[in-house]
Amino acid sequence: MTPPAAGVAMGIGIVRPCEGRMPQDRSPNRWSLVAFALVVAAVAGPAFAQPKPAAPARTLRVLFVGNSLVYVNDLPATLRALAASQPAPIAIETQTFVAPGGTVAERWKDGRVSKALAEGHWDALVLQERGGLLACMVDTEQRTSSECRASERAHKDFAAQAKAAGARTFVLATWGPDAAWQTKLDRAAKQLAGRIDAQVVPAGPALRAYAAKHGEAATFPDTIHPSLPATLIMAVQLHRAIVGNAPVPADVTLDFALLPARAAVTPDAPMETQPQLKGDGKKMVVKADAMALLIAASQP
Repeated sequence: MTPPAAGVAMGIGIVRPCEGRMPQDRSPNRWSLVAFALVVAAVAGPAFAQPKPAAPARTLRVLFVGNSLVYVNDLPATLRALAASQPAPIAIETQTFVAPGGTVAERWKDGRVSKALAEGHWDALVLQERGGLLACMVDTEQRTSSECRASERAHKDFAAQAKAAGARTFVLATWGPDAAWQTKLDRAAKQLAGRIDAQVVPAGPALRAYAAKHGEAATFPDTIHPSLPATLIMAVQLHRAIVGNAPVPADVTLDFALLPARAAVTPDAPMETQPQLKGDGKKMVVKADAMALLIAASQP
């Protein structure tokens, strides 16, 4: 599909992707938004104006650890936008420590997340391990490997520090390349969460079910990273887990960069503070009827 230069006229508005200040990315993931365009509209003036939501009643603070599966489309910002869209909005503050292909053990070793946990009050810590690495924990041959043992130890250390600081730990369970690998990943995430007193956020099973219904290209456009609908499904799951209830269908405004896989992200500082990842001020609205479908799809 040829990507539109500035926006594609649709029956319900103009689709204008939010872009970061970085070289234009023409990967399949970026233009998967066009396939979703019938249920997404840009903020284009009074026609899309909505009543101003009530002021947030409370603020939740969430730390994210992960890699490109988190930063593509900016999952933390998507969660913040989803929570802010609710009739009784919840303010969520995030700090996100990620790197392309990064592992939980690497983030424990560099000490930045641990320092952030020690310096301020946090309500939740979300751990997302690289690709299919967690599957090693239910494989008798791989479990003794140095990388597998380092991953399990880092999860335990992070969870223990979070618990001591009064924060809950969540394991964001991702997806594998096939059904057999997915089964191992799901078992590993469940067993690991039990050992470290954490809760599983079952992104992998939900997105595999979404892909079975809507197609791999609509879910994982480059076969690895999530599409915008997939990121929104994960945000719904995190909202349910962290806030304590499922969001209701409402228009969700995305006013940040929908980061591509090759975004210039570094683990040296929270993603939220890195100027090269900022958007250009354009807004996109995911309509309530689209959110209703994605909320339903969030249950694996």
